[in-house]
Formats: sequence, C-alpha cells, structure tokens
Amino acid sequence: MRVLLSGVAIYPAPAVTTAAASVPAAKVSPLVLAPSDYNGTWDAGNDTFLDLTVKGNNPDQAKVKGTITSGTFGDVSVKFKGKISNSIELEGKFKTKLTIGPLTAKVQGELSVHLTDSTHFEGTASGSVNGIPQPPAPIVGVKL
Repeated sequence: MRVLLSGVAIYPAPAVTTAAASVPAAKVSPLVLAPSDYNGTWDAGNDTFLDLTVKGNNPDQAKVKGTITSGTFGDVSVKFKGKISNSIELEGKFKTKLTIGPLTAKVQGELSVHLTDSTHFEGTASGSVNGIPQPPAPIVGVKL
C-alpha cells in the first residue's frame, strides 16, 4: 500500500499573513476617516491657517464653517463656508476685500481638498482677484 505525502505534510505551512499587512501605507480607507477629522486648526503653509468647525457627522451632509487667517498681506481673516462629501472631501468658498497700501482688491476663492489621513489634507485652491481668474495652486494642510 502506498501513501501520498503532500508538500504541507513534509514542509509546515508558512505563518498566516493578515489582509491589513498587505494594504499599501499611502492608501487610507475612507471608512477609517470621518468628517469630524476636519475639526481644528490647520497649517496650510505661507503663514496661512484654517480654523475649521464641522457641524454634523453624516458623511454626505456635514457642513463646515471657519476662518482663514494669513499674515502674508498683514493680519487678514476671512470667513470660510463649505461642505463635506464622501467623508473625506471638503469643498468650500471664501471672499474678502484686501487692502494693501492705496490698493483695494476683491478676492474670491475656492478650496477643494481631501483627507489623506486624520492629520493631513491635500488639494487645490483657486480664485480670482478683481474678477480676474488666478491659476489653481496646490495646497497641503497639516493639523496642529
């Protein structure tokens, strides 16, 4: 009588790996992040800070209010309004009058960002000065 030995019988099975170990570090599951992760103060570089408050935790209906402050053109503070979709995407608008010496300009802008993790976002900022569109610029934020 013959007995057939399989490879598993001769060599023990390797240790079981979990699915979490195979997820690339750069990819974050949107299920892990929540709209409330936008709450707080964010450093957007160039002496610009966003102080955001999220109202509601529904991933598709959360509203965001806050202020954008910048020391680049003096101490400018602008109101910001936006909304969150898909738990991690924030779209919002701001507008202000900016006075530098004898010049006054109407500035309108839009912010479109998404969370890369609970303490970082990236996206674009675009706008216009006195009705003249400005090219979109990349923006990265770090939660303080």
